[in-house]
Amino acid sequence: MKATLGARAYRRIARFSIFLITAALVAAMVGCVSSPAEYDLTASSTEGGQVSSPGEGTFTYGDGEVVKLVAVAENGYRFANWAGDVSTIADPSAAATTITMNDNCSVTANFYENPLTYYTLTVEVNGNGSTSPSAGQHTYAAGTVVSITAVPASGYQFVNWTGSMGTVAIAATTTVTMNADHFMMANFKEEVTSPDPNFDATIRGPIDKEGGLPSDLQRHNFFSGTTLTSPTSPGWNIALTCTTSIFILTT
Repeated sequence: MKATLGARAYRRIARFSIFLITAALVAAMVGCVSSPAEYDLTASSTEGGQVSSPGEGTFTYGDGEVVKLVAVAENGYRFANWAGDVSTIADPSAAATTITMNDNCSVTANFYENPLTYYTLTVEVNGNGSTSPSAGQHTYAAGTVVSITAVPASGYQFVNWTGSMGTVAIAATTTVTMNADHFMMANFKEEVTSPDPNFDATIRGPIDKEGGLPSDLQRHNFFSGTTLTSPTSPGWNIALTCTTSIFILTT
């Protein structure tokens, strides 16, 4: 009886042992299957810009994942390069590029201040008048939009703006964008009016009656250099030459 019980117990122990061994083997096999590797990407920037993609801070990616990197410069700055763990960056000198994650990486976007470029605006006057800014040379930063105005002197009128860009405008006030050195000239001409169609009738009577020029002759304006002839009393031939509203009498 005791022998029978011992055999049974032995078999039970053996079965339980086999179960434990099997369980241990299964656990070992499960432990051998590792989870996919993950790596951290830390992105930062220097003064003058920022990393817009993936952003600034630490981000986790799977092994072999290709991550987009984008650096954006602020006004007055330019992107220089990517620094740090750049061995898997596609193009470290490009602001927009990619990095392949096969290890923990730390990258920095470098920026530098963009020095300003200056250009000269030269303003001149042809005729009688003035300008704003005044005639002469003026310096402006690249990209500046400069408003210029021409003001004719009394007895003159504005014609147009001409210069390094050809005929720029016929309006007295216009703008110039300073993307290069520019030369601008404000052109003015003397104001003139058409001859008075009543000129002959206006002066003939007074001359015939009084033998002299009428006192109101100065009210008649003519093109500069125009010569007008008015027949009067027999034997008279009076020529009036207009030079800027001054009349010269010749007989």
